[in-house]
Order: sequence, then structure tokens, then C-alpha cells
Amino acid sequence: MRNTSIVGGDFINNCIVIKLDNYDTEISVINRKMRKINIIDNFEIEIGIKHLISLEAKKEFIKIITSKLNDYKHLKEIFFSVQNEDVIIREYPEIKRVKKRDLDGYINFEIVKDMPFNIEHYVIKYKILNLQKNIMDIQLILFPKYIEKICTEIAQNLNIKRKYLNMNFDIIQKLIDKKKIDLGHENCMIIENKRNYIILNSVKQRKIYTSTVFEKYGNEDYILSFLEKDIHIFYYGKEDSFIKNIKENEFCVDKLNLNLKVNSLNKEDTVDNIINQNLINIGVVV
Repeated sequence: MRNTSIVGGDFINNCIVIKLDNYDTEISVINRKMRKINIIDNFEIEIGIKHLISLEAKKEFIKIITSKLNDYKHLKEIFFSVQNEDVIIREYPEIKRVKKRDLDGYINFEIVKDMPFNIEHYVIKYKILNLQKNIMDIQLILFPKYIEKICTEIAQNLNIKRKYLNMNFDIIQKLIDKKKIDLGHENCMIIENKRNYIILNSVKQRKIYTSTVFEKYGNEDYILSFLEKDIHIFYYGKEDSFIKNIKENEFCVDKLNLNLKVNSLNKEDTVDNIINQNLINIGVVV
């Protein structure tokens, strides 16, 4: 893989986690000790990637984040989670099996070269989802360099050298692999339900094969057409009219069942709700 910035977080004590969305940014300061996660601080900025249309807007955004995190500049690790419609995720099922040493070349010269956009604008990574004797399933991810640059500049302004970049669906996959999410089904769908968008993850044999971002406004009927009534649908995030609409259309849908130990300084909210609303940020450090 060309990109080595997307990593797990197995040895984290104290860190900053920033979840960048199109229209807002969620920031958590998290401590992990003895397998228990403590949320030290948690806040939201109503500025997101879509607002950063000029150099001045980006500078102001970074200035606001730096100011908010001024008390935590001594921390040595910062984790970013990002996934919007500019992150391209493609599934290539049942292609001819290629030797591991030849896989980078195969991806670059047999798959990527025919894509109808400028590959130089993306960081390329891939996963082998299923490996059989003669065939394999590959997942290709193209991550926009402009988002990676924003994350790098935030870390530089905080003077934090150890920075890591994750995608939302990668974090959910890690939680599945570590049995922190109890699916009870080999095949299902998992929805991240936020205020303005959803991420629809299609799971086959406990692996996320596709992960698609949809803007919610005016698109609910279109999104419903992608859901399947013969498999289970799980969700996390907001409880809103969109989830109510899915239930009313007789889909088999339940809130995601999570096995996480979390403490929060916010005594005005329940632990279950804190986990539900901040699953991606928490999942980074699991």
C-alpha cells in the first residue's frame, strides 16, 4: 500500500481525536487505561469540510481548533476520522488471484489506470476482503489528498508529530473484528446516521464490502431504495425522522449493540447515549 498513515490505536493512553464531517467537526480528548475509555473533553464546531472553500476559511478553521485544544497541546498523538462523498470506495469481487508481491503493480496498472479522474489527487490503499485458491475480493480506497493536507496542517499547528488518519468504515470494521460490536449476523447493513448525512455500510461475512455516503435532505426515498428487507439493518448516531421512516417501511432495523466500557465527565448524559453519539471517536482508541 502506498499510504501508511491509516493505522490502528492499540497503544494509546491520552490523545486527541478529531472527526471531520462536511458541515461540522467533533473533537474528543480521550484517555484509555486498563481497557476503559475516559472522555476527558468533548465539543463540536459547526464548521466542516464543505465550508473550507478558501484559504482564509481554512486558516480560520485551523485557528479555532488550535484555540479549543490549547490546553491539550502537550499530548503527543492526534487521530483523525474522515469519510465523505469524496472518499471513493470500490469493490472488485472475484478477480484473478495475484501474488502478494505483485499486488501493488496490479492495482496501479490494471485497476487504477482506467479510472475517470486524476489519480494524483488521491492517496491509494486497498484491502483483500476474501482470498480463495484462484480468486479474491479486493476493496480499493481513494482518499483525497486535500483532506489529508487539512489534517496535517491541524497537527502541525498543535505541534503534534504523531498523527494518524482513519476512515469511519475502517473504525467500524475494527470494532467488528474486536467483537466490540455484536452483530449476530454474518450479512447485514450498518448505518451511521448523522444530522445531514448517512453512511451506509454493506457487510458480507462480517466484512464491510461497500461504504456509501448519502446526503439526507431530499434523498430519503432514494436511500430507502438501497436498503434490503431480507437482511438486518443496524444503526448508530441520531434517533430522528429518518430512522423512524425506515422502521415504518417495515425494514428489520435495530440500534447497534455495543460492548464498550466508557466513562465521561458529562454527567448530564447517559453513557449509552455518549457511546452512540461518539462511536467513531471512541472506536479510534479501542
